[in-house]
Amino acid sequence: MFGHHGDVLKVNLGSGDVVQEQFDEAFARKFLGGNGLAAKLIYDNVPADADPLGPDNALVFAVGPITDTPVWGSSRGHMAAISPQTGFFADSNFGGKFAVIQKRTGFDAIFVSGAADKPVYLLVTEDGAEIKDAVELWGKDTEATIEALIEREGPDSMAAAIGPAGENGVLFANIQGGGKRPGAAGRAGMGAVMGSKNLKAIVVRGSKRTEIADRERLVSYLRERIDVLRENGSALRNHGTPILVNMINGKGILCTHNNSKETFDDADAISGEVMRDQYWDKDITCHGCPLACGKNVKAKEGLYAGKPVKMPEYETLYALGSMLDNSDINSIINGNHLCDLMGLDTISMGVTLSFVAECIEKGIVTEADLGGAVDFADGLQMVDLIAKTAAKEGIGAKLALGSWRLADEFGGQARKYLYAVKGLEIAGHSARGLRGMSLSYPTSTRGGSHHDGRPKYVMPESDPGFDPQPEYIRKSQYFTAAGDSMVICRFTAERGFGMMLSDELLKALNYVTGWDMGLAELETIGERVYNLERMINVGRGVSRKDDTLPYRVMNEPIPEGPAKGRYCPRETLDAMLDEYYELRGWSADGVPSDEKLTELGLK
Repeated sequence: MFGHHGDVLKVNLGSGDVVQEQFDEAFARKFLGGNGLAAKLIYDNVPADADPLGPDNALVFAVGPITDTPVWGSSRGHMAAISPQTGFFADSNFGGKFAVIQKRTGFDAIFVSGAADKPVYLLVTEDGAEIKDAVELWGKDTEATIEALIEREGPDSMAAAIGPAGENGVLFANIQGGGKRPGAAGRAGMGAVMGSKNLKAIVVRGSKRTEIADRERLVSYLRERIDVLRENGSALRNHGTPILVNMINGKGILCTHNNSKETFDDADAISGEVMRDQYWDKDITCHGCPLACGKNVKAKEGLYAGKPVKMPEYETLYALGSMLDNSDINSIINGNHLCDLMGLDTISMGVTLSFVAECIEKGIVTEADLGGAVDFADGLQMVDLIAKTAAKEGIGAKLALGSWRLADEFGGQARKYLYAVKGLEIAGHSARGLRGMSLSYPTSTRGGSHHDGRPKYVMPESDPGFDPQPEYIRKSQYFTAAGDSMVICRFTAERGFGMMLSDELLKALNYVTGWDMGLAELETIGERVYNLERMINVGRGVSRKDDTLPYRVMNEPIPEGPAKGRYCPRETLDAMLDEYYELRGWSADGVPSDEKLTELGLK
């Protein structure tokens, strides 16, 4: 096959069994790879009642036909599991170089189940897998772990590892992948799943290259379109995602003070412009990407002052910045790097802190109850709380649960101040101000993720309203599910080929695979994968009751600023869900119909 090797490696850490399985071209054309392959493996092999932190759960590392090809943004990998944070299917996309080297092992997916009885790491080569001792690595941060393993297994290897947060079972622990620009599978607690298996890291090493059906025409086509990517991606190339801070704040939709308002008076202090002018060290890029949206920066004070570290992304500046009323950019740079070392999702970390700070402010819980303080506008305290959370030390043992579980523990009016969906804290794209996100978050497989239905920014005076959103979100979810199955970077896909599935993106896929696929077939793949994810969640109890929004989003209009008055009342959400479910071919309770599953070949 072109674009695929057609091999899946299954490893049970408990029994030590290693099995290789194959898939054919018909299967590849049905699920593509990446997200689709991971979802299919979980649907077929993980019991519906599996404990997310138990041995029956599996963690899948998957690549797609685009991975390790000349297509821009083709170094990204995909992983999936049943999330300990939400209890549902979740997937996470990450950059760096790990996925490129995984593809060169010849395995399109690595399926890890069971649990080792002591800390181990998994070495995957073209010959299969070997389970190796990692006792001496347990307790090390992600950076030290990856460096040690590459030194041990050779400079042509690459590793993805957890830090102390994953080892300690922090529910929003992540997995860090190595490379010149390290990548994080940041959301939904993938690191906690890995830690529950006593799996410190996966190391990959191989030299198999991806066969491309028509390399010459692919390269020629990419040369023709490179100017489109450069023009549309210029802001990202110059400033990275922090360029969004001032833009989004200017629209009045930068969530602030735990989303009690949506304008941050000190936004400029944590903006991409300030980051570039005062803290920039150098540009960094994922393997083979011409966009180079990553940057290294140097804090001027604090834990890592003077050390080149990965620049905080927009989502981190929102979560550790505006949501906490924190304008101390040095504390955000230090906090972001500490999260990377410890293996923590910065979004859930920051939004959990802002939730607890407001609950203290409102008198729902006291510092004495928690065993410590959580305050707004205190960057130094925030960095200390990140360290305590990773270690589950003192108040950190509470924070490690995340805001959703803390709301249940606090009781009273606490749920009114949650900014989360399906247990996952919401990303930095306003659920009140952006009409599409008022439907995207509730229908997202992952919950509060902005990577299922994509945010679409418009000026407040051009409010699109709610009417177009069911169709827009359905189509956007086709795009994300298919793109994550190829696997291609969201930024290069959107800026190089368009915000929806298109003939332009399809050309690149067909040149790689040699297929004659049409756009309708590609959209059907996106629909198939999304329905498959939904069916995994339905098996775990998901229905319309879970497709909802936070109390504040449905009951409290934005109080000030350019987007003043925006919110999504319950009746509006219900009307959008009715139309969305009908468009999807789902029941009124949000369950895919037998007819739809048969149509998609999933029955």
